[in-house]
Amino acid sequence: MQIEHILQSNNSLMLIIYGDMDAQGCSDMQPELDDVVATDELTDIILNLGYVDFLDSSGIGAIVFLFKRLKTKGRTLSLIQVHGQPMEIIQLLRINSAISVEMSSPVR
Repeated sequence: MQIEHILQSNNSLMLIIYGDMDAQGCSDMQPELDDVVATDELTDIILNLGYVDFLDSSGIGAIVFLFKRLKTKGRTLSLIQVHGQPMEIIQLLRINSAISVEMSSPVR
């Protein structure tokens, strides 16, 4: 799994996730997420899941853990470009009731 960091002009950071958010992938990305939480200058974190085709309990755990850590610091987390199996899991577990989730646009 790879993460691309794109700093936005409004002190928010978009993290584009490439690969599956499974146990191995989430373990690999945890240090990067820890660094993001530790950077106090960032106000909002946006996870772009457009390149994530598989999300399991480890991925959900990583998202919820990140959300809780950011919330305690008065910061926000949102998910964008969510599609397919990851969206199904997020809706099934009602993660979208606590975290802002934007579905990807249908391909025309």
